[in-house]
Amino acid sequence: MARTKVRPLGHCSRCTRAWWSDSSDHDRWNTVFANGRATGYLCPDCQTPEENAEAEVKEALLDYDHSGTDADGRLRVVARGGWHSMAVGTHSVVQSDPAVHLVLGIEDAHLRVGVGAHTDARLHELFSETCAGPVRTELERVGAEPGHRTLAYTATAGLPPANVLVVEDHAACTDGDRGEMVVLFSRQMSPHLLDAFAPPVADSIRTALQAA
Repeated sequence: MARTKVRPLGHCSRCTRAWWSDSSDHDRWNTVFANGRATGYLCPDCQTPEENAEAEVKEALLDYDHSGTDADGRLRVVARGGWHSMAVGTHSVVQSDPAVHLVLGIEDAHLRVGVGAHTDARLHELFSETCAGPVRTELERVGAEPGHRTLAYTATAGLPPANVLVVEDHAACTDGDRGEMVVLFSRQMSPHLLDAFAPPVADSIRTALQAA
């Protein structure tokens, strides 16, 4: 039987003490970053009160559990509930309900957009410059065609804060079919979702939230 060689996660930059994953104070160590790259570690005994307080605040506000890296290998961390990357594809709700044209949500720091072949191809215009390209590419891939309906914006209590739906109005409202599509979102909508939308769309959502 071979003996497993265990290596420490790192060493304190000040006292050179080893940082082990099973140590009793493992969660109290700080990683030091510069320009998105780890440059060292600080054990609990070597941290100043200010450094410890800074780490506590960042831990409360930033989502280190779902961090990512950019093209240069630098760490990307977003606020809790936010997102640093996106994925576009099919979604079970869109596939099973022809009245639902688009599903948008934040999950594990990823923005996930679901579309289908019946989705109105113009809906890529809802998104910011960063997000519109991938959505348009997926709509083209599945063969979506542009429609003619106008958009309405409605805040509702029936959705989680990190989700948005775009549905045909006769499926979501009781005011008859007026040729509209309804952008539905929670009255407690996550502000991070607004980053996915083009500025005029984000402004329309804010107006609807203020009126809710």
